[in-house]
Amino acid sequence: MSNKKEEKKSINDMIIEEAVKQFKEGKIQNSLDVESYLDGLLQPLMQKLLDAELENHLEYSKYEHTKNEKRNFRNGYCKTKKVKTKYGNILVKTPRDRNATFEPKIIEKGQTKLTGFEEKCIALYAKGVSLRDIEQTLKDIYGVKINKDEISRLISTVSEEVENWRKRKLKPMYVFTYADCLYVPIKDDITTSKKAVYVIIGVDVDGYKEILGMWIDKSESSSFWSNVFEDLKDRGVEDILYMCSDGIAGFKGSLEKVFPKTQSQRCVVHLARNIYGLCPKKEAKEIIGNFKKIYQSSNMDEAKIQLEFFQKEYGEKQKRIVKKVEEFMVYLEPLFELPAEIRKCIYTTNAIESVNSALRKVTRGKGAFPSESSVYKVMFLRIRELSEKWKKPMQNWETIRKQLISLFGDRYLNYVNL
Repeated sequence: MSNKKEEKKSINDMIIEEAVKQFKEGKIQNSLDVESYLDGLLQPLMQKLLDAELENHLEYSKYEHTKNEKRNFRNGYCKTKKVKTKYGNILVKTPRDRNATFEPKIIEKGQTKLTGFEEKCIALYAKGVSLRDIEQTLKDIYGVKINKDEISRLISTVSEEVENWRKRKLKPMYVFTYADCLYVPIKDDITTSKKAVYVIIGVDVDGYKEILGMWIDKSESSSFWSNVFEDLKDRGVEDILYMCSDGIAGFKGSLEKVFPKTQSQRCVVHLARNIYGLCPKKEAKEIIGNFKKIYQSSNMDEAKIQLEFFQKEYGEKQKRIVKKVEEFMVYLEPLFELPAEIRKCIYTTNAIESVNSALRKVTRGKGAFPSESSVYKVMFLRIRELSEKWKKPMQNWETIRKQLISLFGDRYLNYVNL
């Protein structure tokens, strides 16, 4: 450990001495020159460190001769790759060994962004890794000892970013929106109780997904959803075409008051979850598969035929499940009045399920959260990671766009290309 500190100190000294020298020579005169200097220095420095890392792995220097035939050897370099750093992009070549056992840690294989330990800590925390495991990971891989209290203080710096994200301006229109919920244990002075954390996912006029916000239901009162929709409106949302939910108390009435034109649709995803919870494990896949045939039918008549099959198949042995499906049929009728592609956007589970699964992963197994703000931090970090992957519009968006124009005309077009 001490050797690593000495090596790091000597590198720092070299950087400072060279910078002072260039300053005296008039080559560095302002902050831009400093950044340019660091940019030019970083590339050869990282290349030398990668070469040194391979040398440590092989346990002999580049020009050292050996007669040991079993010894591993250098094997040139991988293709040059661009790595993004805070000072700009650098080009590096990762050295290779003949046995292909070399796994660099300075810049890992496939890594295209050079981040500090702070960002590494936050990234690990966002994936649901415990503070103790982050501490051990940094020690094992990087030889850096940071205790869990220091990591906790580091994570707490995200609080301001979370608040800015929750208050950020939103787009004026969202075509499809989905409200989803998960329950998280949160400490409250004396007791610990599970509270509902609601997340709303939106699809904008160009087909791109975005998580609009997250809210913790503290009181379970009818005013909760009024406050949520007013929050969306205050942050710039003017219109929503479709809103999908699971029939939460007070949801539809509050939606109609704040966004009176929005079409409310009962969410198929939540019904499927409820049915799955009632299914015997061995039959769950089959039952859900047959339920999908109902709501994925091409029209209402076909859906009724699929329902009859479902009733005959499970009417005697799974009465509770059949009753739930029968009750849901009334919500399917307006769904079948919509064009096929739009209908599919409303009942497709991918948007909700991928987010829900990711958020459950980072909240499950952590025990009770000490506060609501700690829940927001953990979920925000995961949401930020998810959002970075949403770089493309929804599948078949051009067809969906034409159907939206046909159904809504100027109500939709007035918000396109704003």
